[in-house]
Amino acid sequence: MRILIVGGGPAGLTFAACLLRHGIEPVVVEKAVRGRTGGYSIGLHINGWQVAERLGLVETFRAKAMPLGPAHHLDRRGRKLFSYDYRTLAKAAEGRLLAIMRSDFHEILTDAVEGRCPIRYETTVTALEDDGGGVDATFSDGSSERFDLVVGADGYRSAVRALAFGPHDEFLRPLGYRASAWRVPLGKPLGANFVGMMDVDHQGGLYAVGDGTAATLFCWRDARTGRLDPEARRAVLQKEFGHWPEPVASALTSAIDWDQAFFDTVAQIEVPKWSKGRIALLGDAAWCLTFLAGQGTSTAMAGAYILAAELARKNHREALESYEARMRPLVTRMQSVSRKIGGHYIPQSTFGMRLQSWILPVMLSRPLIRFTSSRLAAPLLALD
Repeated sequence: MRILIVGGGPAGLTFAACLLRHGIEPVVVEKAVRGRTGGYSIGLHINGWQVAERLGLVETFRAKAMPLGPAHHLDRRGRKLFSYDYRTLAKAAEGRLLAIMRSDFHEILTDAVEGRCPIRYETTVTALEDDGGGVDATFSDGSSERFDLVVGADGYRSAVRALAFGPHDEFLRPLGYRASAWRVPLGKPLGANFVGMMDVDHQGGLYAVGDGTAATLFCWRDARTGRLDPEARRAVLQKEFGHWPEPVASALTSAIDWDQAFFDTVAQIEVPKWSKGRIALLGDAAWCLTFLAGQGTSTAMAGAYILAAELARKNHREALESYEARMRPLVTRMQSVSRKIGGHYIPQSTFGMRLQSWILPVMLSRPLIRFTSSRLAAPLLALD
């Protein structure tokens, strides 16, 4: 079986590694140059952890993990609202939880597959023709090749989905927010692993990476979904957060490499069926849980593992049906969690912000953390 994977991010590279584990060699195409990744942090949770264990990558991820420790939340004047400790979350997950920069995560996965299968950078798919017996893919360099299966793992704005399933807006479900993330140098230590600030309709913060830099994450209420050029992005960030004090002030005045940064609408993707003939979708291209659920990367890894396992033992029709049947309940649940969390993560009123500052420390305390995790975290998937 010859499989084309469109997208060399976490979903696509994990899928490639899982296919190689079954003796199937894929071809990966990625539109970015080699080494280009977003400057934000991601979490590895239980289902992604399971996949990492099977791929023999857990210790490699651990070696690159960001430190876990206290998190402080402040109001926009710099006054403390509440605190909790990420180590309590890790303990509740029995140690199977870590945070890692996306660039490090991507590098580890690239090392796991590079040299074992082709990865073609600066390459996109411009046309797909499924005749029932295979798929003819045309690439941005004008070449064309035939594959038994094409899997779109090319993210939230998937080109494969647009080519084979329909326009982007048809499947877009905006949650009413925008978000931006990039990496900044720290002039002085944060004093915690995470320092966040919040106000009505706004949330922003910095995660200490451990190397003298921090990963930022800003989110604000904004119903618009159009893309903005770098100059307009900077202007929006200044308008929304420019009056906030340190450490946000320094983050906003730092240089931002928009080729490595993130700025987009916070939205889920809802596709009625994740496959069409010999073309399938995986990860954000199929569902996009958003960072609000905190399970996007791990769920994509689990989907990659299950899809590869099904393809290794069944014909493509049965494999794609089984993959969706096994993954759809989890995705539906976590999309619901993401929608619910949004209203708490971005407070809608001063009262709501104060209420959150009272409730969250209790819900994240040792006596209640397991209960909280059971309500918000993804359930354990049976991978094998």
